[in-house]
Amino acid sequence: MDKVTSTAQHTWQQAVESVVSVLGDDDTQEILTGLRPLGSQGDTFTAEAVDRSCAETARKRCGKLLEGALVHHSGGSIRHLDITVARSGQQELFPTQRISSRPNRSTSDRAALQEKYTFDKFIVGASNQFAHAASVAVASQPGETYNPLFIYGGVGLGKTHLVCAIGNDVLDREPDTRVVYLSSDSFMNELIAALRRDRMDEFKRRFRKVDFLILDDVQFLAGRERTQEEFFHTFNSLYEARKQIVLTSDKFPKEIPGLEERLRNRFESGLIADIQAPDIETRLAILEKRAEIDGLALPSDVAMFLAENFESNVRELEGSLTRLSAHASLNGAPITIELARRVLKSFVDNRTARGITIELIQKAVSDYFHIQRADLLSKSRSRHITHPRQIAMYLCRNHTDASFPVIGDRFGGRDHTTVIHATQVISRRIKHDPTLRETIDKLATRLGGSE
Repeated sequence: MDKVTSTAQHTWQQAVESVVSVLGDDDTQEILTGLRPLGSQGDTFTAEAVDRSCAETARKRCGKLLEGALVHHSGGSIRHLDITVARSGQQELFPTQRISSRPNRSTSDRAALQEKYTFDKFIVGASNQFAHAASVAVASQPGETYNPLFIYGGVGLGKTHLVCAIGNDVLDREPDTRVVYLSSDSFMNELIAALRRDRMDEFKRRFRKVDFLILDDVQFLAGRERTQEEFFHTFNSLYEARKQIVLTSDKFPKEIPGLEERLRNRFESGLIADIQAPDIETRLAILEKRAEIDGLALPSDVAMFLAENFESNVRELEGSLTRLSAHASLNGAPITIELARRVLKSFVDNRTARGITIELIQKAVSDYFHIQRADLLSKSRSRHITHPRQIAMYLCRNHTDASFPVIGDRFGGRDHTTVIHATQVISRRIKHDPTLRETIDKLATRLGGSE
């Protein structure tokens, strides 16, 4: 087969990104990294696996979905996918492939940033407006206004999009800026490698001489004493040199267990911005934007169906559209509400079964303690009200995706620090109070969850 064309390469990369956005787990990404495109002949696209095991696993785990994505992104010119095995001795010819939706975060500058993540492709709504505004400000004046910038929120809400957009914007305006973007795990792995090879001076130069450091998933620093110590010194060095630091986490700094107090203080010394689950208007706008980018004809009733059933995770919302479009393309059918209900039935049923909301928790707690729901939202500081209120806040934090600010707002407009305090109090007491433990278990059972 001839050398793979740029068009075939582009189609393959789009298909891979679609599969990753739907399946998303690390194992799938490892499988896809073991494949490389060879190109197409007729209506068949051929990909080569590094070995037989990789080929068999790819066919079983994601072969049909990958084939459907290729059909979609080729405009129907591709109808089949053939996964072959590299000939003996050819495995070393495989490039070090990196799936763009999970970049190589140990590489500096543009190579580690996802170019598709820009500010103009980020849909702004009430749930992320503050984080977006802060990100734009940091990109325009690095090291001047908000340093560090700490963005936190649940999985799949757009944190990676925002921080990549910051890095891309900075490099678009100042290409010589030294930007490093990596995960906490990558930081730790590079530290371990430097220690093993006795190259700590090189490690320190790499991270303490940058202009802009973006560290993703800082919650994974928890419990890693040597890594925390080295990052503490890196943080101080950059901060004192007025270099910009951007951090992301799925937790508020005070909620990260096993994090040294001195690092927690550093994280809280700048601006903290949270990203919440998007409201329905924002979810609809996200779907319309994604459909426009992918060239899909998305009926309004289908968009509403998706927006109503995928509420708490932007990644899953976009993944539902990708899965739906792949099925439609594979079967040569238009996207309709009937197709959406059939294709996504298992996902929708699963979500409906575990749809615990703040309101449901408030009702369950008020019924259990024989008080009114309005009492939980009131300003009362009576013990027989504050205790159930703290339990309700604890359950909201553990059984919903709501952030501290959102929970506080739904409990009579309270500050997020009140919710943090409540969850910490219950978390401590539950370890030593069997009666409280039993109460939490009973409430969790009523809600259909478990502790």
